[in-house]
Amino acid sequence: MDQISKTVNSFLATLVGIGLICFASFVFLLASAQLNNSLLGDLLARVAGETARTARTESFAYWGQVGAEVANGLGYGLPVAGGGSGGAIITPVIVVTTVPGGTPAPTATKVAVSYVRSTPFSEGGLLLWRGLDARQQPLPFGVSLQNVRQQAAYALEQNPGDLLAIWLQNRVNQCWPLYTQMLQANYQDTNQTDAIITAADSLISQCNPRLYEAYARKRWATLSNWLATLPPDETRAEAVLGGLRIAIGQKLDGPARGVRPEDTIEVSVQSIPEFALPSLTFRLTAGTLNRLLGEGNWQPNSGASSLHTVPGLLFPETAPEPALPGEADLAAPTPGAPDTAASSAEAGASSARPGVYIVQRGDTLYSIARKYNITPQALIDANRDRVGFNPDFITVGMELRIP
Repeated sequence: MDQISKTVNSFLATLVGIGLICFASFVFLLASAQLNNSLLGDLLARVAGETARTARTESFAYWGQVGAEVANGLGYGLPVAGGGSGGAIITPVIVVTTVPGGTPAPTATKVAVSYVRSTPFSEGGLLLWRGLDARQQPLPFGVSLQNVRQQAAYALEQNPGDLLAIWLQNRVNQCWPLYTQMLQANYQDTNQTDAIITAADSLISQCNPRLYEAYARKRWATLSNWLATLPPDETRAEAVLGGLRIAIGQKLDGPARGVRPEDTIEVSVQSIPEFALPSLTFRLTAGTLNRLLGEGNWQPNSGASSLHTVPGLLFPETAPEPALPGEADLAAPTPGAPDTAASSAEAGASSARPGVYIVQRGDTLYSIARKYNITPQALIDANRDRVGFNPDFITVGMELRIP
């Protein structure tokens, strides 16, 4: 307590001193204002500034000293004596993976996975896999593999033993290589048209029939191939443009007044930004537009302000339900139990029909081709409808034709 009393007395004395310095600074400043634009006035202003800075410096230094003295008086801020028992000891935590120039730091023991059938996050992923929203209403653009993948990954971050999330992740991973190939294909290259269509059909039949993006990309590949020949074959216009939105541009030839069936009209198929599919502009005769939209139902130069949907379907009205997990998929694995997926595949392979091979775990097209003494390309060509243009797209249980 003596230390605190000394500090309080020192505080009062210093406070008076700082107050006097501030008062003097004010007087000097007031005098300099009265002697404005003179040498003496400038000198007094500088003195007032220096006095104010001195007061501030003394104040800061003093309050720092006061804090230290009060802390010492109360017993805080003092070093802890070695081996003392007063006060808790906080152990510092250093987050590093390796010691600089040394060996890797030991990793923590892996926590055993606690398996659960599903969680709200994986149940949400299953809705997305089925092309449904939270109210179980159909999503306008069907299934997004990217959204399902992200939802499953998030569910597994919350619980690595979420069996439904594991199933969803495996399903998407099976589809992903072929899906990526379809996205990265060059739709302006007519040599890739058949491969794109085959990939889209494989994704629809083997991955998810509600993957509407596959329908759209299949149509864009067909449309690009149709427009590669000028003028396009207008007898196929209904099949190629059915279900698409088009904008009617200007008339490119013919008399200034009126529109004849043989006049050429500029037409633009509208983009589908949800699938990153661009708009395409081409030319059709007025007679074909009359056939597609009905005579009198369209006008030249109406543009994007008056879009028309060509009769037909881009997406199926009712796509079938995709593959769903069974009870075996949502059962927690038994420690030490045999791999049922591998054993069932082996049993299926032994009972395969002549000329048909059932893919087993660990198979590749190359290893299967070697087993039957054929070239990998021959095996791919014989199963183009199944593997598309991605030789890596084979899954356990898939039936392959052996040429």
